[in-house]
Amino acid sequence: MDRVEILLMIVVAFTAARVLGRIAERFGLPGVIGELMAGAILGPQLLGFLHPNELLDALSELGVILLLFMAGLETHIRQLMAVRRSAIGVAMYGALFPFIAGVGASWALDFGLAESLFVATALMATSVGITVRVLRDLGIQGRKSVRIILASAVLDDILGLLTLVVVTAVALGRANYFEIVLLTVEAVTYILFVSLMGPWTVNKFSRLLRKLPKNLLFELGLVWMLALSLLAEYIGLAAIVGAFLAGLVMSDLKEHVELEEQYQPLAWFFVPFFFVLMGTFIDFAAFAQPMVSIATVTFTVLAIATKYYGALLGAHHEGRQISREVGVGMIPRGEVGIVVAGVALATGAIGDDVYTAVVGMVVLTTFISPFLMKLVYLKDGQLRTEPAVGSTHAHPAAAHRHGPGGSAAGQAGAQGGPATGHRHGPGEPAAGQAGEPAAGRAGTAVWPAETRRGRAVWPPEHRGSQAARPAGQAGEGRDEPATGRSRTAVWPPERSDD
Repeated sequence: MDRVEILLMIVVAFTAARVLGRIAERFGLPGVIGELMAGAILGPQLLGFLHPNELLDALSELGVILLLFMAGLETHIRQLMAVRRSAIGVAMYGALFPFIAGVGASWALDFGLAESLFVATALMATSVGITVRVLRDLGIQGRKSVRIILASAVLDDILGLLTLVVVTAVALGRANYFEIVLLTVEAVTYILFVSLMGPWTVNKFSRLLRKLPKNLLFELGLVWMLALSLLAEYIGLAAIVGAFLAGLVMSDLKEHVELEEQYQPLAWFFVPFFFVLMGTFIDFAAFAQPMVSIATVTFTVLAIATKYYGALLGAHHEGRQISREVGVGMIPRGEVGIVVAGVALATGAIGDDVYTAVVGMVVLTTFISPFLMKLVYLKDGQLRTEPAVGSTHAHPAAAHRHGPGGSAAGQAGAQGGPATGHRHGPGEPAAGQAGEPAAGRAGTAVWPAETRRGRAVWPPEHRGSQAARPAGQAGEGRDEPATGRSRTAVWPPERSDD
């Protein structure tokens, strides 16, 4: 490709993704659906303008890396540790159920052993990048279920990596147990070291880092993100695991420096290329073959059901609503499933028909999961005004009932807090509530609200006013006190700087 072709491809792909994404949102659909359709229309099966190539793959990889880096910035290691029990259960059952079902369905379809093992491995792999993007579009990032999904995704990637190594070795007839043990040790050591030492280092030098210019911190953050992504890829993990851990480490700096807003323009540009690339894999003609259609539908149903019920079982002690939210969030397969199918095809373990069926399963789960997430996460069907990274525009504010002094959740620049209609303890938002505003948006009610010198402010600061909100008038059953302060209403109660 010469320079003109490269620039033309970027312009057409980006423009089509934005236009179709905006159209999809106008009809109440998740924006990613429009971006996937842009890839399908421009791809080799219809117009033939776009084909998967190294450039498109590089742009999409940068997009999903930035997406997971932003997700890490909005999380904290303590939040992930708080849900570790649920995350382990979700990851374990979410890997075991699809694998067993994949092997059983493949044998029923008269596949060989190698084909069955690779299909089962492809059913295991969750693409958390798709989930994160959809939830950002919906303005949902801070719920407990999202933290469980992110923590489970890290464990899911380790399990998927080890399973792929074992399955490949079995298919090729040369199992290397030393390599499997070595990969396990490397992956676990990498995640533990970064997760524990990274935040400690940031806290140790936080005073020095706060004095650095914001532009320099932005550049250091990019280098850190790319370095950990490269290291994760080198070990054998997905690059997105390294990107998420990089954001997780830098999240401690958010108390002192606004970071997200500097990375948002980059993510806004690169993220759509990831979904355009996913769309180019759609092969409409393949479904005309009865065997491929049967296998695709079978794999898709199993992929959805096993991940959903695996998550329900793994997170059952969190309550029905949270476990349902985790279940639908673990459904997308995305690029991970395509990589597994590609490895299988390259080794000769599967044929073109099985490869097409697996890719079809990946595409269908990618298309279906945004609708399921919207259905489960937003039970009232209302969306809050929350500009999401990679989203074409903000969504309407959620029409939750609220008392005097409150406001509809997500209303830009609103001074009242959202009415969630749930009770929760001081200093802790109710997990999984519709209408929770996401942290880090300027001019938007946030939870926790923007931190000021080590304390969280709720509702957003009201300068020069008396009681920011009368007691007992905030939403349905919300236990928010009226502070009666002349400057700022503080919720949760102030934490001292030390």
